[in-house]
Amino acid sequence: MAGQPAFIQVTPFLGVAAMEPALAFYRDLLGFTVHVDEGGYAYVERERVGLRLLQLEADALNPPGCSHIYLDVHDADARFAEYEGRLRELPAGRWGPPKNQPYGQREFWVRDPDGNLVTFGQGIGANAGQWDYRFRD
Repeated sequence: MAGQPAFIQVTPFLGVAAMEPALAFYRDLLGFTVHVDEGGYAYVERERVGLRLLQLEADALNPPGCSHIYLDVHDADARFAEYEGRLRELPAGRWGPPKNQPYGQREFWVRDPDGNLVTFGQGIGANAGQWDYRFRD
């Protein structure tokens, strides 16, 4: 179709050992909506971010727990405040609070039940407006 971009979005695959704990994490803790859940595959989405969960064996090419995704957000502290109560219920070492990084991002992180790393970050300093061009009319 004319006028539509060739690329739509990036939806990373995250390997999981068992689907139900992964869905509970992304749905109940991180607030994603489950759009597909069938046959060892699920698609979850929150606002403009989509993730594909694929149930895999430990000897798979990309086994459960070896992925790292980065979610750019407008306000890392607000997202952390939204999740903090639920994060504190997780075992020690599964999450870290917001921290300013030397490369101009404010970030916090959490590991899903399989160990996949999910980092939330916002630009600070010179990077503060890095995504503004996407939201102009």
